[in-house]
Amino acid sequence: MIAEASQTVLILGTGLTGLAAASFLAEENHRITLLDFPNWEDGYKTDKTDAMPMTFGGHEDTSRSIRPAEHDTAWQADRAIPLEFLLPTGRTAAYVPARLPGILQWIVGLARFEGLARRDRWRLLTYLERIWEGTESLPPDLDNRTADEWLMSIGQSAESRKYIWSPLSLWLTGNSLERLSGSVFTRQLSVLFLGKGRDASLTYRDGSIGDRLIRPMRHALERQGVRMLRQTAPPMFQIGPSGIEEVRLYDGGSLRAQWYIAALPHQKLLALLPEQLLARYAYFAQLTELEPLPEVMVEFRRPSTTPFPRLILLTGGPFHYLVAAPSGPNETTCRLSRIGYSPLTESIDDNLLRLGHEELRRIFPDSAPYHDQSGIVRRYDHAALSLHPGATLRRPIQQSPLPNLLLAGPWTDTGWPANVESAITSARRCADIIRSRIAG
Repeated sequence: MIAEASQTVLILGTGLTGLAAASFLAEENHRITLLDFPNWEDGYKTDKTDAMPMTFGGHEDTSRSIRPAEHDTAWQADRAIPLEFLLPTGRTAAYVPARLPGILQWIVGLARFEGLARRDRWRLLTYLERIWEGTESLPPDLDNRTADEWLMSIGQSAESRKYIWSPLSLWLTGNSLERLSGSVFTRQLSVLFLGKGRDASLTYRDGSIGDRLIRPMRHALERQGVRMLRQTAPPMFQIGPSGIEEVRLYDGGSLRAQWYIAALPHQKLLALLPEQLLARYAYFAQLTELEPLPEVMVEFRRPSTTPFPRLILLTGGPFHYLVAAPSGPNETTCRLSRIGYSPLTESIDDNLLRLGHEELRRIFPDSAPYHDQSGIVRRYDHAALSLHPGATLRRPIQQSPLPNLLLAGPWTDTGWPANVESAITSARRCADIIRSRIAG
């Protein structure tokens, strides 16, 4: 029996975002239809074949969405790991959050982090203490300044910016310090490192996005009777005076609902919108200004007895981070990655594999010689979203100018970079909007 307050909802897209939106809405017995089309995967490292990202405790929506699959014995490799930085001396420094109450957790965590020189630690702690006490506040123009400019203004040295803050910025957001908006960077630091101790704890997640999120969500929705329709050609929106009237299908049919959620890449959404909407609303026109950043990744399997996964942020080489994780008895898979660096993303595979082997020898100089030149090169056209100063204003909120059209996706304005957490958060916010309208 359908509850009296239930709504009909048509969701375009059955990637992670669309399934997450359907999962949130299905909990309240709304009548949901999911519309699928082959080219509608979300991108931004959220697709079913992408590796499950490492998550911080502050990634609450992702952690909650994973829970139904955590009892599967195949995923017992999930474990807490430190955040490691490769220093110019060749050794690594690990940031391990302190499990202490209140401000003590970040004071102790920073004080014992050897990646920053004492002078940089003292300056940062002094600055954070003034912010905490209210004697100083963050500059109001941070969205018009780069993260690098802000770090210089609080006394962080060139060395700390190069070896700690720059690789951290690239790994968290896909953007370099010199490119990243100061407001985006300070928000990430505040949410992940300056809150509760568990927010900064990092967990390695085994498996892929499909294994851990997409397939469990899809199976649960199928059990709940949610309808999923696969299309062979993209549909079109039919707009009326009060919003979307229907979605017209390629075969001449149509679908109607009280709510429409576009859980699509922004380029695919633009193709479905009538031109008059782009001319009338800056909300939609600004989607054309969102700039995706490409990534290149090289992957190797190496003989190793390393019993635990590692994440090492890098500087001074062609790649900006390394993930090393056990992939079998006495074998480790190493993934080296770089986002938004044209000389590398445009390089041919043979050069990338050679650079990858050289980087592994630099990181692990004491390991046994490894002569196998095999490896895999992976390329992602939409791995991150450019978050330069002013870019945040181009990211749309969930409620569009059309009252019954909501937008969801990692690229929307959620306060997170374009990642898994952003995708799921955007889906939850769409469900919250529908819930609030019913309650109102």
